[in-house]
This record gives sequence, C-alpha cells and structure tokens, in this order.
Amino acid sequence: MIAAERVALIFDMDNTLIGSRIDFAALRRSVIGLLRAAGAVRQSDQDLMPLAMAQLIAMGSAYDCAHGTTLAGRIWEIVEVHEAAGLRDAPPLDEAGQILTALRARGFRIAILTNSGRRGALGALRLAGLIDCAETIVARDDMRAIKPAGDGVGEVVRRLGDLERVYVIGDSWIDGAAAAQAGARFIAYRRAATDFADRGVVPWRSIGHLSELLTLDFST
Repeated sequence: MIAAERVALIFDMDNTLIGSRIDFAALRRSVIGLLRAAGAVRQSDQDLMPLAMAQLIAMGSAYDCAHGTTLAGRIWEIVEVHEAAGLRDAPPLDEAGQILTALRARGFRIAILTNSGRRGALGALRLAGLIDCAETIVARDDMRAIKPAGDGVGEVVRRLGDLERVYVIGDSWIDGAAAAQAGARFIAYRRAATDFADRGVVPWRSIGHLSELLTLDFST
C-alpha cells in the first residue's frame, strides 16, 4: 500500500481544470501558415494539423538553424496572442477547486502542469480560484521541452520529491505521452481510451468528471 503523501496527482490546466477558450485549431493554422510562407514545411495541412505544437515549433527551430531565420520566436509570439485571448476569464471545471482541496486534504501531492506561459497560467488560475490548490505549478518557462515531452512531469517530481507513484490527469494525448515518457500513469479526462489509440497512448483510467478522482484507489 502506498501512502497518499507519496502519490503525486499532476493536473493539466487547459480544458482539465479550467475551461480554456484557446482556439488550438486556429493557432495551428496560423503557425503552419507562417512555416509554409517561409518554405519551412512542404507537408499538407492534413499531415501538419495533428502535430503537437512542440513539433511545429521544432520544425521552425530546425529551419532557423539552417537558414538563420527567426521563425521559432515568431511562432511563440503567435502562441502568446492566442493564449492571452483564450485564458481570459476561463472558468474552473467540475468544481475543480473543491476537488483539488479535498484530494490535498487526504494527503495527496497536487501539482499543475501546463504548456502555457507562466504569467498567463498564473493569472488564469488566480481568476479561477485555483492558484492555492496546488503545491507547485510548472509552466512552459520551467521546463526544457513542453508536452508531449516528459520534462515537465520530471520537473514536478523533482520539486515534490519522495514519491512512489505519479499520475497525470489531462484531456489530450500529449498529457498521456508526457506521462508515459516520465514513467507516470495517465488518467484521461472526458476522453475514452480509444481516442488515444492512434497515438499509442494507453490511459490507466478514463474519467468523465473530476469528482471521480475521489473514488479511485491510488494506493496500489
């Protein structure tokens, strides 16, 4: 049996804890348009749209290295504009504050991990009343590589320390991929396990409401 104090529950932010209005499809189209205009990509939109933002940024960075351009910086500017608009007044989901507080009261180590920038993330969490619900908040400024890389999960573990089991709760395949890379278990939120099959992501559990976390056995 694993004590609650040695179990970390790491929550994605956008569309897991708060109802983000970031238009990720529009964001990807803008970034792909920039890459295509520069000659950095030749693939079709159909092939590029499913890629994680980290993968698109890596394409821009590779082109920058080869041609002395500044695509990556311009991509981040686009990302920040979409984030600012999408995180404005984003409401908490599923009474997230009460649920995180209840889990923390049971002794679980609570963290939030987001690909959003720290300033925008902290502002959104503060307005949603969630800023004090986690022991630590890791934003993209705090990790070497954003999800689907496992760096952010590793940073949470480094900060919390003395853990036996780590769970990542999120709504996207990149959350599951980050969990797998870091050796954590993935709990899919509002998504069926079959939704991730084409990405090779296998959730430990799938939940439809955050309150279901209060009924799961994290001790084995």
